[in-house]
Amino acid sequence: MNNVKYIVFIVILLILNAVLIYKLNSYSKGISKIRPVLNQYREGLLNFEQNFVKESENENLILDQNTKFLDIEGNLIKAKDLFKSNSVVLRYSETNCEACINAEINTLLKNNSDLKNSIVLIASYRNSRDLYVYYKEYEKKGISNIKMFLLLDKSLNIPIEKLNKPYYFCIDSNLRMSNFFIPQENKPQLSESYLQIIPISFLN
Repeated sequence: MNNVKYIVFIVILLILNAVLIYKLNSYSKGISKIRPVLNQYREGLLNFEQNFVKESENENLILDQNTKFLDIEGNLIKAKDLFKSNSVVLRYSETNCEACINAEINTLLKNNSDLKNSIVLIASYRNSRDLYVYYKEYEKKGISNIKMFLLLDKSLNIPIEKLNKPYYFCIDSNLRMSNFFIPQENKPQLSESYLQIIPISFLN
């Protein structure tokens, strides 16, 4: 009788072990499936935190009034004459990620009506002729109210320029810069939200 009980006990242990192993395997498979999602979420939070710090470093800086720009007709214009009213600026350079620039141009197309005549593109090109070429290209895409300028100086001389990424900011008639935003290429909805909020909070 004791042998029967012992055998039954062993069988029960084997069954419990089998169930435990099955559950552990299922759990591991489940974790392996959600791990990429968790990693992506973690990476997104990290990028958000890093960008927030970098954006904050530039808040309320004053743009040098003598910063020089070139318009599409080849006229020289200084910052103090360019920004006479509240504007939203997309700043980029040809050395930035091309896909990143295109993503922001497409986002501007979607939100163009809300921005009215307040959007300004400040670009850096080695060849000044590229300013006109890209202006015409963006105009054909539908950004009819575009104002685009070539930055003649090496940079705007603010910390965010060191990132070598496209970014947005707002600027008022006193040349005070605020509301900096660094887009994330894989999260275009963040750029859309930014461009939808800014007309309400800053332009108006």
